[in-house]
Amino acid sequence: MRQKLWWAVIYALLGLIVLYLLVSLYRASEIVPAKKVTVRIKEGETVAGINKELKAAGVFSNYELPSNLEGYLYPDTYEFFVPSGEDVVLQKFLDAFNSKAALLFVGDRSFRDVLTVASLIEKEVPPDGGDRQQVSGIIWKRLDAGVPLQIDATLCYTKPEPCFPLIKSDMTTDSPYNTYRYAGLPPSPIGSPSADAISAALHPTQSSYWFFLSDPKTKKTIFAKTIDEHNRNIVKYLE
Repeated sequence: MRQKLWWAVIYALLGLIVLYLLVSLYRASEIVPAKKVTVRIKEGETVAGINKELKAAGVFSNYELPSNLEGYLYPDTYEFFVPSGEDVVLQKFLDAFNSKAALLFVGDRSFRDVLTVASLIEKEVPPDGGDRQQVSGIIWKRLDAGVPLQIDATLCYTKPEPCFPLIKSDMTTDSPYNTYRYAGLPPSPIGSPSADAISAALHPTQSSYWFFLSDPKTKKTIFAKTIDEHNRNIVKYLE
């Protein structure tokens, strides 16, 4: 009798173990593997644009990266799990900035000023034209002389898209980002500069030029030494 009872107990335990294993296997089959997405952040992209990219990719939906990170979200290709927490996303951007951009900063200029100038260069000058250091020299020279930068890209930062063509009233807008109306740098970077733009901001070429514009057809940068020469270039290339 006692032996039969023990066997009954053993069979019952084995049944429970089998049942537990079956339930565990069923639950495991229902677990969906974490999805990974790749997001490419373009050079010059703004925080607002980056938020749109990350939301569209499903990285997050219930928060946004703050605007005071403008310029610090390094343009690169990132992989994220969907969804990802804000701390994880921020850490990825911080790691990329520290490894690819932060070490470039040397010299007497302030970190933020260099980053802001780099963001202007990123927006204004194509990376493959060889003109970024020349433009950097003009920007720093005008800043040191207290001359307004008059950079179109700063007007676009606060203007709804599409930005171009600009009209005369854009240049009189009362905004701290209006570098036609106010001398000095805008309050923040206007996008995420690449390592190339940061390097150009840190290593300006000295020249006798005070003005520049971009030929919309060739993307070539056209330089001028005087306002009269610059005005002639405006008529020739932009009107």
